[in-house]
Amino acid sequence: MAEQFMTLHCAPCASCRYETWQRIVDGRLCWDDNYYCAEYGVHACDQGWGVPPPLMRERIVAAEGTVRLAVGGPDGVPLKVVRELYRLTLPQLREARAHGLDATPVEAELLRGLRSGPQV
Repeated sequence: MAEQFMTLHCAPCASCRYETWQRIVDGRLCWDDNYYCAEYGVHACDQGWGVPPPLMRERIVAAEGTVRLAVGGPDGVPLKVVRELYRLTLPQLREARAHGLDATPVEAELLRGLRSGPQV
């Protein structure tokens, strides 16, 4: 993903609006981020594939909460799928297998659908 840098010349005010969401498009996780300030006439948006950047994901979690998923085993999400989607290291994957994974509702929907096979 290409990196973007933007300086917004407005201080957060009552007119500022952030919208961040995830969706599934063609069996892949997609995220969108939208910022708008009517007071200063600023509008910025970004989107990408996979798990959103941490700040954007934090906004989604704050708005929608998380779903605890089992990782590995007969009832869990396959290890390979979890590792590829979240780009986990082996120690992080072991932690997810031992304690489960906190996914956003859209991530959980995608991962539940992938239990039987297709690649992320």
